[in-house]
Amino acid sequence: MASLVRLEEPVTAKSHRANPKRSHLKSRTGCRVCKIRRVKCDETRPFCQRCTSTGRTCEGYPVLLPTPPRPSSESHRLAPGTASTFTSLTLHRLSWGVLDDDAERRIFGYMRKRAIYDVSGYFESDLWDRLILRVSHTEPAVRHALLGFSSLCETYEEASRGRGCAAAVGDEHAHQVQFAMRQYNKAVGLLTSSLSAPEPQLEAILTSCLVLVWLEFTRNDLDAGLRHLRSGLKILDDFRQPGKSSALSSQLIDASLLRLFARLELQATIYGRPSFDFVPKRGGEAWSGVPASFSSLEQASLSLHALLGSVFRFIRSISHPDAKCRSGLEPLVVGRSGLPLAEATCRSLLQQLRSWYEAVRHSPAAAFESADARQPAAAMCLLHIYHRPVTIALETLFSQSQMVYDEYDGCFEQILTLAEQLIHNSQHMQSIIFLDMGVMAPLFYVVLRCRTLALRRKALALLALAPCREGMWYRQDVIEYANWKIGIEERGRAGLRETEPLPEEARVWNERMTEVVFDRQQKTVISFQWRGPDGIVKYGQEITDLSSRMGQLI
Repeated sequence: MASLVRLEEPVTAKSHRANPKRSHLKSRTGCRVCKIRRVKCDETRPFCQRCTSTGRTCEGYPVLLPTPPRPSSESHRLAPGTASTFTSLTLHRLSWGVLDDDAERRIFGYMRKRAIYDVSGYFESDLWDRLILRVSHTEPAVRHALLGFSSLCETYEEASRGRGCAAAVGDEHAHQVQFAMRQYNKAVGLLTSSLSAPEPQLEAILTSCLVLVWLEFTRNDLDAGLRHLRSGLKILDDFRQPGKSSALSSQLIDASLLRLFARLELQATIYGRPSFDFVPKRGGEAWSGVPASFSSLEQASLSLHALLGSVFRFIRSISHPDAKCRSGLEPLVVGRSGLPLAEATCRSLLQQLRSWYEAVRHSPAAAFESADARQPAAAMCLLHIYHRPVTIALETLFSQSQMVYDEYDGCFEQILTLAEQLIHNSQHMQSIIFLDMGVMAPLFYVVLRCRTLALRRKALALLALAPCREGMWYRQDVIEYANWKIGIEERGRAGLRETEPLPEEARVWNERMTEVVFDRQQKTVISFQWRGPDGIVKYGQEITDLSSRMGQLI
C-alpha cells in the first residue's frame, strides 16, 4: 500500500471513511470501455455485447499478466533472471476522453508502452501507475507535462534507433519537438495558476514540478530542470514551516514522491549544482542516526541517500575550484585552524557509513523484500555500488599522494563486480533515457581514481552497456572523458608494462573544464595538476573537443 505522509509529521493513525461501501471483488477481466464506464461487462469475445449493442466501439480486453512471486529469503543476492514483470492496470483505466486530439492519444499510447520503464527507478516501482497517471487524469498541468515529456522520450528513442545514442534530434523530428514544447507551455501556465490558487493542491503541484524536471533533463537543459527542482524543494520547505494554513497542513503527500525529490536533489548534489538541503519527514529514524538494523529497503535507501548528500556537501564545503592544491586530491581551503574540524567531520561521516553497512548486514533478509521496489535485489545492489566509492573518497580525502588509490584496487574490483551484476540483471539498462540514479557515476569514479589499466578498461566496457542517458549524465560524454583521462595518464607510463603501477608523475588530478572559442570553434580546455619527478605540484592545460557537461564529479 502506498505510504502517505503529512508535511509536518508521519501518519500514525489509520484513516476511516465516513460512509464505507460494502466490500466486493472487482472484475479484472472486463473490456477497457466497460471499465472506464464503470459498468459490468458481459466479457463476450472478441468484443463485448454491452458495447456493440449500444453503438460503442469495444476496445478489447487488457492482457493480464500473472503476478510475480514474492522474492525468496535470498532476494538480497542478484542472480540471472531475477527481474520481475511489471504490470499496470491503471494504464488501461485512464479515460481517452480527457485527451484533446489524436496526437495526444498517440503519445499517451507510447507512454503506456515504453516511457514507464525509464522513470520509475529501482525504488518506487508503482509511483508511475499509482500516483503520476492518477493525478494526470484529474490535473491538466500534470497531464500536459506528461504528454510533453513522453513526446520527447519518443523523439530521442527514434533519433537513437539504429545509430547509437543521439546527442540531439534532427529537423525530421521538429514536429514532435514542437508538440512537446506546446504541451510544456500549457503545463507551465496551468502550474502558475495552481500556485496562485487560494488553496493549492500540493501533490498535484509537486507532481507537475517532477515531470517538468524530467522534461528539461530530456531536452538537454539541465539548468532549467534544476530550477524546477529547486522550486519543488522550496515549496516543500515552505509548507513544512510553522504558520501555514490548516488546509495546507492537513494535506497528505505520497511518501514515494518525497523520496523521489530527495533522490533528485542528491543527483544535483553529486553532479555539483547548488540545491536546497531537503530531508523528507517520514519518520526521523534515518536522520537521527543510523539504526542497528533496517526494517525495510526504503529505510535503508533513505538512510544512505541522506549520508551521500552529507558527504558530497562536506567535500565541496572544504574545496574551491580556484584554490591552489597543496595535497594530491581536492583543493582544500580549510586552512590550518579548520583542518582538525574537517578531519573530525570526515571521521564522523566514515563511522556513519560503516554503521550503515553493519545495519544492512544485521537486517533480516525479509526486510529487503520490498513491495515498492520492482527489483529489490537490484535496488540493494545499487545502494552498495554507491556506498563503496563514497567511502573511498572520504578515506583518501586528506591524502598527500595519488598513489594511495593503488591500495583500493580490491574495492574498485568490488564496485565493478556489483555493477556488472546490476547491468546484466536489470531491465533499466535497455532504456534510452533513465532518469533515476544508476551505475554511470560510480563507474566513472573508478575510471577517474583507479590507475590499474585492466580495471579501467573493464569500467569502460560496463559504461558502454549503461543507458544512453542516466539522470544528468550522458553516456557518450562520460566515455569520451574517461578515454581522455586514461590516455593522458598512459602517455606517462613510458616503458613500464601495463601490469606495473602507473608512476606518480604520470597521474593527473583536480581537472577543471572551461569552454573557450579557439579558431572560431567551440573547445573545452581541461586544466589539471600533476606532480613532477622532483615532487613539486605542477599545472597543465589541454585543449579538447570534449563536452563540458560533466558537472563537478571529476
